[in-house]
Amino acid sequence: MAGARIELDAREASNTLSALAGSLENPAPLLRDIGEYLLQVHRNRFRTQTSPEGVPWAALSPSYLKRKPKNQGKVLTLSGLLRNTLRYQVLGTELLFGTDRPYGAVHQFGAAQGQFGKTKRGSPIPWGHIPARPWLGTSAEDDREILALTRDYLEFATGASAPL
Repeated sequence: MAGARIELDAREASNTLSALAGSLENPAPLLRDIGEYLLQVHRNRFRTQTSPEGVPWAALSPSYLKRKPKNQGKVLTLSGLLRNTLRYQVLGTELLFGTDRPYGAVHQFGAAQGQFGKTKRGSPIPWGHIPARPWLGTSAEDDREILALTRDYLEFATGASAPL
């Protein structure tokens, strides 16, 4: 080719893309970071007693408060089991987060009196209406933080920055 020309060596770009592709094939480190972040966020929700959007959880009913043996000032906390069973699991390219306690879903979505049938004695399950108290999920702020964690992970994978 006559005239002026520029020769580019694409090795650095190719190496960066290879590192990025490798990071995307195995996102386990990123997913673990997100899982740890979600644990912190959800444990804090039990302290603030608020939904992901910051809405306070519905108050306990007076009839339940009368028979609640401990932690009367706390909603969704009798012994701390729901909060303490929060877990995350990384399976390949997926992050699973939540609790294995069935009542976690009841508190998240609510339940009408008798929605789950009756006991052997004929009492409704649950015995009273349980209002939804959303506790599981992410807020807009959480979503921004998860995006920032992802960005940091990709920057580190490509050598664009050092880990924090």
